[in-house]
Amino acid sequence: MRFEHAAAYGMGIGLPLLEALRRKTDFSTTVFGYVDDFIAGVLLLYAAWATTRRKPSGPVWLLLAWASLAGGLYGSFFGQLERGAGTDVGGLSNFTVVLIKGVLYAIAIAGAVQSARFLMNERRGRASV
Repeated sequence: MRFEHAAAYGMGIGLPLLEALRRKTDFSTTVFGYVDDFIAGVLLLYAAWATTRRKPSGPVWLLLAWASLAGGLYGSFFGQLERGAGTDVGGLSNFTVVLIKGVLYAIAIAGAVQSARFLMNERRGRASV
């Protein structure tokens, strides 16, 4: 199983779980502050499932899911970085949240790049599952 495929299962479950743990019962921000993690999780899980089932659209869904997540994390990561000192809604230090979001952002970018490489190689007839 390729990195972007396996990581889609992990992040598909992990993102909504991390967001729920982070917010606990504090959902004072707008729904858009947290529902995006649940949407990204569903997209990643569907993409991973479709790829596991060898559906022709599976690799395309993986690229779509990873690119969507990377796009969403861009604003989240750099916004958190810009806010600077203070504590997050979950009580964690800003440094910890920036570190976690940075790692998630790097995984999302790597997943998108690997998905695109796989699709390009598949198109050239050199893809390996």
